[in-house]
Amino acid sequence: MSDEWLDAPWARAVICCIADPAADIDSTMVHGWPEGMPLDIAQADPFSRVRLGRWLLREESEQPSTIISAGAARRSRLAFLPAPDAVQLMRLAGVWVGASGPAGLLRTSDIAAVCAALGEEAVAFAPQAELLPRPTAALMSRIVASDISPAPTVLLHCGAAMFGLAIGAIPQMLRARLGLRRPAPIWTTAVEACRDDTTGEEAFCAMRRLARKTMATWSLWFS
Repeated sequence: MSDEWLDAPWARAVICCIADPAADIDSTMVHGWPEGMPLDIAQADPFSRVRLGRWLLREESEQPSTIISAGAARRSRLAFLPAPDAVQLMRLAGVWVGASGPAGLLRTSDIAAVCAALGEEAVAFAPQAELLPRPTAALMSRIVASDISPAPTVLLHCGAAMFGLAIGAIPQMLRARLGLRRPAPIWTTAVEACRDDTTGEEAFCAMRRLARKTMATWSLWFS
């Protein structure tokens, strides 16, 4: 791949992903880190955080060029979204999958639980989500949502599964980086769904539509 990718709007995110894989790390994923360097200090110091990331990924043998190549595919670029924005996209996807579920929950005493799991922006998006075209039966089946529960945590995991399905197959080195992110359970769901699938393109189109509606800054990455 030529150096032209350095001019792409997603180039900085790719470089950060390669150089600083522990930037959004979930502390529960760190086992055996030397006690002489407290984890919170290592995470706060950029130099120490890079060392932490390399230590965590020491068994990954793929070259960084595989991550750069992943950035060339528009679906794979979802993996380079800033972690907080990626999780927000998962929440929106969960609300969309649940359709009227979140809107119904808002009329109950569980509104605090819904906001805690999905976030206020996703909750506010619920009425719009009801107006969007419904996911196909094939996509709902792939994200284990054919008989979906309206519980907000279930919807969030469905959104994470759709996010991973939309990304598709990516190099193991990139999967390993995503697997370190917080919150770990959500990213585990997303990473496990990162594979080639006939419904992956449909999931990607859904993610791109959600990004255009609520995260215009990133939507140009996927054109």
